[in-house]
Amino acid sequence: MAAKRVYIINGSPRKNYNTAALLHSFAEGAREANAEVEVTEVNLYDLHFTGCRECYACKLRDGRSYGQCGFQDDITELLHQVAHADVVAFGSPIYFSEITAQLRSFLERLWYPFVQFKRGERQIIAPKRVRTAFLITMNLSEMAMRRSGYDALLSPVLQWTGYVFGYEPQVQFCFDTLQYRDYNRYWADAWDVEGKKRRHETQFPLDLQQARQLGYAMTKPSR
Repeated sequence: MAAKRVYIINGSPRKNYNTAALLHSFAEGAREANAEVEVTEVNLYDLHFTGCRECYACKLRDGRSYGQCGFQDDITELLHQVAHADVVAFGSPIYFSEITAQLRSFLERLWYPFVQFKRGERQIIAPKRVRTAFLITMNLSEMAMRRSGYDALLSPVLQWTGYVFGYEPQVQFCFDTLQYRDYNRYWADAWDVEGKKRRHETQFPLDLQQARQLGYAMTKPSR
């Protein structure tokens, strides 16, 4: 039996902070769940790419790249690998009510080739069904997030991912995170800094544990 393939896609510019830590915990859970697993961790900010270029190579009649992104850059092969994975975990902080531009650009390139417009044929032509998860970090509290409608703003990303890959994505929100290691260096005294530090000490370990459990649950061998 082939090894289960798990991809960890970090859409944060920070490789060793909140979002990255959650994704690492997810990866650890995946490794614990299944000895036959290959985990690949990717930092999107290390790669040079753009969002969809509207070249339509993925829609060209009799085109060699029909149904796959034909634009060549640092993520061309990665898009193919992710589409053939068994489990994919995407991570991002929230910037102005949205996931980062890098992750959004990656998802545009990932989704669009698998949506076809041939009359009378199935619309989704992804090569396989893929289980996905989104681990989302933010500076807001859960109450402020709901009041601001972030969950509604994020729903199209989740819906499109589920539509293309056949499974409803799992979602973990991590609230009221620490933005800075040293708040004294920045103008940020509008925040309850001591309260955020206390919450980070007590809640963030639980968030890491939840991410680990999610990685385990999504990767464990089916009976």
